[in-house]
Amino acid sequence: MRNIFYWIALVILFTACKKSGGNEGPGTGPGTGPGNNGTYSYGTGTIYYRWATEGVLKVDLKTAERGQALRYNTSRNGWDISRDGTMLIVAEDAPGDYDAEMYTITNLSDGTVISKFRKASGYGNSTYPSLSPDKKLIAVPPTYDDGIMILDMQGKILFNLVSFQGKDLKGSVEWMSDNTLLFRVENNLYRTNPSFTQATLVKTFSFAEWGDFTPSADGSKIALRGGNHLWLMNIDGSDLRQITESKFLEVYPVFSPDGKYLLIGTNYRITGEYGHLWDLAIIPADGRKYNVDEGVDKNVIPFIVKGKTTTEAADGTMLWR
Repeated sequence: MRNIFYWIALVILFTACKKSGGNEGPGTGPGTGPGNNGTYSYGTGTIYYRWATEGVLKVDLKTAERGQALRYNTSRNGWDISRDGTMLIVAEDAPGDYDAEMYTITNLSDGTVISKFRKASGYGNSTYPSLSPDKKLIAVPPTYDDGIMILDMQGKILFNLVSFQGKDLKGSVEWMSDNTLLFRVENNLYRTNPSFTQATLVKTFSFAEWGDFTPSADGSKIALRGGNHLWLMNIDGSDLRQITESKFLEVYPVFSPDGKYLLIGTNYRITGEYGHLWDLAIIPADGRKYNVDEGVDKNVIPFIVKGKTTTEAADGTMLWR
C-alpha cells in the first residue's frame, strides 16, 4: 500500500481520490476499471491518441472521460496540437493530386481556420507536421523527396535541410522548448541552433535499433526507445537510464506538460503488413526502472477511461497537452 499512498501524495495526475470500495489493484489508473473500483478526480491536461476507425480520441484527465477529437478520415496523414492546446494542424491528401497535401491550421477554441494551404510533398508522400512551441513555425520530417522542412504558418518554405555532414536525413524531428530541433543521423542524435544553420551532437547511441525520441516541455530531459525498452537522459545526453522493462516491447514515450510523468506504449505488437498497436500506461519520469508487464508494478498506471474495464490502445500519434 505504501506505493499507492506515494502516488496520491504526489498530487500531479490525481488531485483528489475517493474510494468507493473494492481492491485498488495494480496502479490507480484513469476512471473506473479493473481493480480501480473508485471515482478519481484528475489534474489538468488532455491526452490525445489515434485509435483504429474511431479516429483521434481525447481524454480529459480531470474527468477521465473519453471523447473524439478528430473523426476517422483515411485522407488524413499527420496532425499535431500546439503545446498550449489552442491550435491544431492537419495534413491531408489533396483531392486529385498525388503530389500534394492540404495543410489546415485551426483555432481549437472556436473552430476557425487560421491558415490553409497546399504543400507540394512529392508523389505519394505523407507528411507529419508539428507546430513550434511559439506557434510561428511548422516542422516537417524528411520524405523520399525532401529533407527536414521548416515552413511559416502560411506554408512558405524557410529551410529544407536535405543532408547533414554528407548524409541524408531520415526519421522524425522534435521541437525543443527554445524552437530548436532534434533530429537523428544513423546512431547520432543532433540539436540545431535556433536559425537551423548548425547542429551539435547530443549523443551517439550503441543500440542496434532506437528512435521515438521526445523532449520534455521544459527542455531538460529526453525520453527515447532503445532496443525493446524506454530510456531517459538529460538534454545534454548525460545520465542515460533504462526506465522500463518487460517481456515485450515499449514504444512512443510522451511527457506530461509538467515533465513529471510519461505516457507510454506497452505490449507493442504487429497486426499486419502495415498495422501495429500498443496499450497505454503512465509511469513517473523520475529515472527509475519500472516493470510494465500487467500487474507487476503498482507504480505503473494502466490507462483506463471512465466507464471502461480494459486498458486503452492506440495505433498512431499520441500527445499530452
